[in-house]
Amino acid sequence: MTVRESVDPMSSMWAWLAYDLWFYRTQRKLSLAQTALIVRVTRGTVSNWEAQRGRPSIESMHLLDEAWNTGGHFKRLHSYAREGHDPNWFKQYVQYEIAAEVLKIFNGKNVPLLVQTEEYGQAVLRIAGRSREEIEAASAARVKRQEIVDRPTPPRLWILIDQEVLECPVGSSAIMRKQCEHLLALVERPRCSIRVVPRSVGWHPGHDGPFQVLRVHGRELAYVGAQAGGRLIEAGADADFLAVRFEEIGALAESRAASIDLIARIMRTYE
Repeated sequence: MTVRESVDPMSSMWAWLAYDLWFYRTQRKLSLAQTALIVRVTRGTVSNWEAQRGRPSIESMHLLDEAWNTGGHFKRLHSYAREGHDPNWFKQYVQYEIAAEVLKIFNGKNVPLLVQTEEYGQAVLRIAGRSREEIEAASAARVKRQEIVDRPTPPRLWILIDQEVLECPVGSSAIMRKQCEHLLALVERPRCSIRVVPRSVGWHPGHDGPFQVLRVHGRELAYVGAQAGGRLIEAGADADFLAVRFEEIGALAESRAASIDLIARIMRTYE
């Protein structure tokens, strides 16, 4: 299977756009080079668009609509994809997570999912009132997502958490102790950084809610968490804002060594 054939148009709006670029082009029996002339880019750029390795501009989609007489089809697809009107946006986010070179995560309420122990994650779901079946399904999905952390060359993982995350018991003392032990083991890995924002800082910008900033193929995007779901931010001012916000919170956090000491000290309280 080629990279282009692996694009599932049902997985996201961007994937749908990539698929339709290929489909409409081949229906017209046009080569990549011929299409590139229409949208004023290189042949390789069009190939990357169809393989979902890059994002076309809305200006390029307007040129296609005019040349192929599609009634604005590609411009509409691009607008909906860019603005996040995608019922399968979380599936797209997980694909980005897998491909990310850098993952920056802030959470002031829970240990982030990618570094949760199985017991901690299940305890969170039980407290939230999930059924046994839902807990089992969510646990399996979490384990799958955590595979990226254990890859031979994992993404660079930078995590900021509030001290309260470690001091707020989830489940039993044994669960919390094991979770702290897991964080201390992870922070010894060369591509993983876990730093704690101390309680003494008081209110800080991270109290607005959890978020993540990802670097994927050289570009930054973000995810913002919320009570009933979240929002994937593909690009633009919001993604830039959150990248800066992460640095602002990081400036308030303890150093790597002081964070390790704080995690170890809190772990010893769970006897």
